[in-house]
Amino acid sequence: MRLGVWYDFRNPAQWRLPWSDLYRGLIDQAVYAEQLGFSSIWLSEHHFLEEGYLPSLAAMLGVMAERTSVARIGTAVLLAPLHHPLRLAEDLALIDQLSGGRLDVGMAPGYRPEEFRVLGVPRSERGSRTDETIELLQRAWTGERFSYSGKHFEFDDVIVSPPPAQAGGPQLWIGGNSPHSASRAARYGAGFMPDSGVTEDIYRKYLTEFKGDMARRRLATNRVIFAAETKEKAWELSGEYFLYQFNAYRQWFSDAADVDTHGGAVNDPADLSPNHYFVGTPDDIIAGIRECRRTYDFEELIFWARPPGMPIQVSTRSLELIAAEVMPEITRL
Repeated sequence: MRLGVWYDFRNPAQWRLPWSDLYRGLIDQAVYAEQLGFSSIWLSEHHFLEEGYLPSLAAMLGVMAERTSVARIGTAVLLAPLHHPLRLAEDLALIDQLSGGRLDVGMAPGYRPEEFRVLGVPRSERGSRTDETIELLQRAWTGERFSYSGKHFEFDDVIVSPPPAQAGGPQLWIGGNSPHSASRAARYGAGFMPDSGVTEDIYRKYLTEFKGDMARRRLATNRVIFAAETKEKAWELSGEYFLYQFNAYRQWFSDAADVDTHGGAVNDPADLSPNHYFVGTPDDIIAGIRECRRTYDFEELIFWARPPGMPIQVSTRSLELIAAEVMPEITRL
């Protein structure tokens, strides 16, 4: 099993850093995470938020491609309906070339109504636009000319060049916790990357419906992980930041009227689910990962390297503890 770090570059007003300091500090931290032995660096996007959730995946992936040399880099996840699929194919192919074939591409339909409204994309079309984006990426990354006619996109005799460094293109991953997301991943022969709220039946749905090259039947997921010398110290250092993050996501899901298996807003970090939050000593974290993996046989676990607002040096100390004491144990699972 592998561990990867995950970044969103959020900068909430109550803990705001100068933007250039935030970007420089977290890019340097990601490079250090590679040196510590973490297997991958993942980025996610959202748009039109005061906290500045990372809005430009391509730009930051390009930076990561140049600043790292071994770790895989990826999106967890990009919001497929909000991108033009051929421009997306070009950007990602170029990043794959820059990284020497280290790019993974996770995507999902998205859910925040504000993003669809501002960008003029009907939210009701998010599923079908995601499907067409996947189909177009797979065709575009062959390096051959092709034509395509779908509900939303139509192209005639087009080529995307340069092709990706990886033959056939980067590994695709589909995010989401719904039956539709599991079936979409299985149908397109992609990896499945549900978050911590996934239920076992959806996980099994992906495994049983998969119709592609079995080498691409892959599972990854995420949990919240933070380490300190004692559990009390870990929650003291991280609790307010995880509470902010949790409640922000709950509000977004509520605004979107989406079903959320994590539950409603909470006011006390002690009420955050231990099934999703592995916060404590390295031994606590190892125990949480082992228990989780008894049910979900994922190959990679990714976690927020630095929750929004946390001082960067505090999150770096957690990464060092995880690398030194957790990673050697879980890589044997």
